[in-house]
Amino acid sequence: MQFKDAPELTRTWLACPRARPDPSVRLLSFHHAGGSPSAFRPWLAELPAHVELLPVRLAGREARLRQTPVTSVAEVVEPLADAVAPLLAEGIRLALFGHSLGALLAFEFAREMRRRELPRPEVLVVSGRNAPGLGRTLRLHELDDRELVDEVQRIYGGIPQAILNEPELLALTLPVLRADLTINETHAFSDEPPLELPIHAFGGVDDPHVGRAGLEGWAAFTSARFEWAQSEGDHFYLASPAGKRWLLAKLIELAGDS
Repeated sequence: MQFKDAPELTRTWLACPRARPDPSVRLLSFHHAGGSPSAFRPWLAELPAHVELLPVRLAGREARLRQTPVTSVAEVVEPLADAVAPLLAEGIRLALFGHSLGALLAFEFAREMRRRELPRPEVLVVSGRNAPGLGRTLRLHELDDRELVDEVQRIYGGIPQAILNEPELLALTLPVLRADLTINETHAFSDEPPLELPIHAFGGVDDPHVGRAGLEGWAAFTSARFEWAQSEGDHFYLASPAGKRWLLAKLIELAGDS
């Protein structure tokens, strides 16, 4: 099935910035807290023709701007599984990538697929996130608006200056950011068997929140192959030209040939 022929639910939950006529791999990409599907648009120029990029669309942003942002993992992975299922019928391989909050969502989506006995993804790539049970849990989502912005910038950075300088844009961004942080900071992991698919954990060598131990910890969540690696850069290493090239080279290698 070509993406343009997918059901409405699929096209609601997934963006397809450049449809491929005959993809052999579909790359589902989950963005960071406060992010949007367009964060992955710069990847298009470097992905090979056999890889179709499908950024996940969460409510409250871009094409789903008028919808209320969700605040739990279940509100993402359960309808998303329904949305992705029609794309799995033809044997096209599926790869999952998520950065920061997106890594949590990608991991839990892989587990939801297993619970439903859907075809297993080819690989799960988690980026900029400690393994479940590691790292500290913050409560940023409980702060008032000004404190929330200040603390997110102090701890992570990542809110573009153009948004910080425009009160109207910031007012649109804050409900989404708060909802995403609520997911990030309140999710309780269930005890399930390791996934039976390869997991690759990547991060920035200068990320003060996600270090070697946090990346290596992901090994406990797969019974298949595991790799961890670090690029130059901080929590948002993938936003720099060098970090993006490093990550995409890894993803293209994992996606395999056409």
